[in-house]
Amino acid sequence: MSHRWSTRLTSSSLAVSAFSSARLVFLLLYCLIASPTFAMANPTEQSSSSSNGGRGLLGSSLIFFTLITPVLFGLAVYHHDYILDTIFPLPDIKTALPYGDADWSAPGSKPAKADDAVVPWKLQVSNKDLEDLKDRLRNTRYGTAMSGQNFVYGFPADQLKKVVDYWLNKYDWKKQEALINQYDHFKTNIEGLNIHFVRVQPAKSTDPKRNVRVTPIILLHGWPGSFFELYKLIPLLTTPQQISGNDYAAFEVIIPSLPGYGFSDAAQRPGLNPQNIARIFNKLMTRLHFDKYFVQGCDWGSAVGRSMATMFPHRVLGVDLTLYGMAVPRSRSMLKNILYLAMPRFLFNVSEPHKLLFANFFTLMRESGYFHIQATKPDTVGAALLDSPAGLAGYILEKFSTWTNPDNINKPDGALSEYFSLDDLLTNIMVYWVSGSIITSQRLYKETFSADPNDGFPVLVPSLLSDFRHEIPGANSPDEFVRPYYKDLITISKHKSGGHFPAMELPIELAADIWALAKNVLSRD
Repeated sequence: MSHRWSTRLTSSSLAVSAFSSARLVFLLLYCLIASPTFAMANPTEQSSSSSNGGRGLLGSSLIFFTLITPVLFGLAVYHHDYILDTIFPLPDIKTALPYGDADWSAPGSKPAKADDAVVPWKLQVSNKDLEDLKDRLRNTRYGTAMSGQNFVYGFPADQLKKVVDYWLNKYDWKKQEALINQYDHFKTNIEGLNIHFVRVQPAKSTDPKRNVRVTPIILLHGWPGSFFELYKLIPLLTTPQQISGNDYAAFEVIIPSLPGYGFSDAAQRPGLNPQNIARIFNKLMTRLHFDKYFVQGCDWGSAVGRSMATMFPHRVLGVDLTLYGMAVPRSRSMLKNILYLAMPRFLFNVSEPHKLLFANFFTLMRESGYFHIQATKPDTVGAALLDSPAGLAGYILEKFSTWTNPDNINKPDGALSEYFSLDDLLTNIMVYWVSGSIITSQRLYKETFSADPNDGFPVLVPSLLSDFRHEIPGANSPDEFVRPYYKDLITISKHKSGGHFPAMELPIELAADIWALAKNVLSRD
């Protein structure tokens, strides 16, 4: 079965029944209009003038169209996806998505010699760089916080002073550096970029009765996160869990830094969007000799992970995503939002109206300023953030506050201490600072929204969608919108709490979703 038709089977069968109903309505109305009793109230009027017959025909036509137009309109609304898919069919995925090789090194540079080596790497920040950081922190210039407004105006100066003071006097980088280096790190060159990644293998079972199946999984972060954001998931995934009887499973965990993030090289040419990154990471898994693997993604990692599942379904065993609403094409999502506002509920309704764009319009306007900047002129704000560690902290920590729960805007410290440790938050910031990657990380927004997204291709592999209640408002569409784009959907896991950074905030719950996906897939064998 071709890709195009396999994705339209359900809609097609629904449309057949709908159009059959429409034909029946046409037939009944036609019979009604054509019958003598309908056309003429009195048989003796058959000898009336042709002008009267013309008026009767006009009246019949008006009645016909008055009755049938709402029926056709209703069918069009109810089956709008099928109609749009028929009028605008998806192109061939092999030509629409970037499967070909690329070189992201600087234009005019000498091509790097082909090298598939995977080289061990260790994070070591020099004392000189640490002293420079402290000097900059000591010389921070602060504004004045707006009295009584908490985080309404952004990250307030009084709270920023507390963060900087902790960073200078209590935060122990060497301890955090050792925490990062507890796992093995590597680099390998793919498409002209040195890609950094963490690799953690599960400990070998000491129980001879256990049959432990080890399966690789690639965990993908986003902005303003990093590979460190996902560290709490590692022990939860590398510890074996029972599948059935003596059969157990464990993950071999791969956590790369996205290109331009942390310690992965940044592209020196435009165009490195999530689909191209998906190709690079599929090559990474090939280089590590993984034929098949699971994928988990948060934020941009969800976009990259979905692209990996879409482009390489023969490789991806299953995918778990937290920002899964990006699967719905933007034009289609907007249409559905309009239909909800304009149509009666019996014709078009959703189970989660709180996720619709109109319900979150003002919140999105308030919280999306960063998005417009980074999708248009990321280097401008990046220049300031690259030079000021305090500014970098304020910019990133404000997102960790508001994106964890929008209500945090009204709390004195942004409720950061309720969800995270300051050590973890500062270590994530340190990844950006010591690597100097804040500018290049923000370019992913521009690369993604400057080009045709070629979206609309459904995910065919087993999927589990992790729906945390306080995810960025409007980021994930109602279930009815997203289900058609995940053809083997195991479940949409509903979490009563949690926000945009579940790997740091609620790692046990996110790991449980990943295990639910894996157990479902592995039990199919």
